[in-house]
Amino acid sequence: MIKVQASVSKGWLHQHGGFVFNQKYYLDPYFRMQQDQKCHDFIKQKFPDYPLYNMEDNLVQAEYVVPNMVLVGAIQPNMIISVALGAEFLFASDKDSDVKGFPLKDIKDVSELPPVEEVMQLPFIKYLEDQFLHARDNYPDCRIIPPFFWDTSGRATIHGIITTSMKFIGQEIYTMMLMDPDLVKGIHQWITDIYIAVIKHFSKLGDIPVTSVHVGECSGTMLDEYSYLEFVTPYISQMGREFGAIRLHSCGNADHIIGAVCEIENLEIIDTGSNTSLAAIRDRMGRTFEINVFPPVNVLVEGSTQEDIQQWITRTLTDNDGGNLKIEYHLETDYNWDNCNYIHQELDRLGIVKNNRLY
Repeated sequence: MIKVQASVSKGWLHQHGGFVFNQKYYLDPYFRMQQDQKCHDFIKQKFPDYPLYNMEDNLVQAEYVVPNMVLVGAIQPNMIISVALGAEFLFASDKDSDVKGFPLKDIKDVSELPPVEEVMQLPFIKYLEDQFLHARDNYPDCRIIPPFFWDTSGRATIHGIITTSMKFIGQEIYTMMLMDPDLVKGIHQWITDIYIAVIKHFSKLGDIPVTSVHVGECSGTMLDEYSYLEFVTPYISQMGREFGAIRLHSCGNADHIIGAVCEIENLEIIDTGSNTSLAAIRDRMGRTFEINVFPPVNVLVEGSTQEDIQQWITRTLTDNDGGNLKIEYHLETDYNWDNCNYIHQELDRLGIVKNNRLY
């Protein structure tokens, strides 16, 4: 089975629709729901025949979006913990939010890390908890989604282990792997424990049982396979044992770490891009295993030809070998819509995926 789902970036929405993504958008859930609906209507008007949606890149599943869905704490997962630990939010009207500062940059020993139970009582975590309770009590006709969840599916969402430690510490985390590997492992175990705790907490609060966990290991491709096996695989495997199904995301070409990725326990989906070999994943995981793939940027930006896109589609379908595949992309301001459109048109022409929206 092959599916297609695309989303639209905040930069594109700002440039073409004039939408602003300020502090109120991120920290006022009801206001966000109203603006997201306007964004959705705008996208649907622009692309009535294609499965392009207003949703966080790669985190939402269109089939689990319902009307009047209020997202509480709909902020990138490692940013939630960063702000709770003392980092500062950065909001920009024309792009995604971010944080300033590395709350663990001076750590020298695992004993300096706050216990999990203390992290759960930090003001920003309690603020999000109170927001959820307020939304639940005041908007009874809405479906309230708690932090670390993005739709009604029960798929929790976190950042990966090295991706989170880099957010907390900075690029020095890579030097620390060589100089003090035991400290890094202690930090990664602590991050794992924090994520397990917040997922369980907000799952219970929101009455939304965990069905799987999306792990956005965006920085994982910066490691070699041996480092990934040592510093990443064991901790995501722990998440797999705790919650079951894992969807592992990687940015860029992941060929050099795919063996380490495939060692993750209860791995059910690999989400990758930039010409990562689908054939190599199929050889390891079989046809029934689900692969989610992003087209490489060079086939979406201005200057790419239809022949380039056709070659990517042909290679992708050949390497997929009839397996369970989902093609995704996130429409950015510098992408050429004609190139994106051609992907939809060609898959429709081949009779593989018909052009249609779920909502």
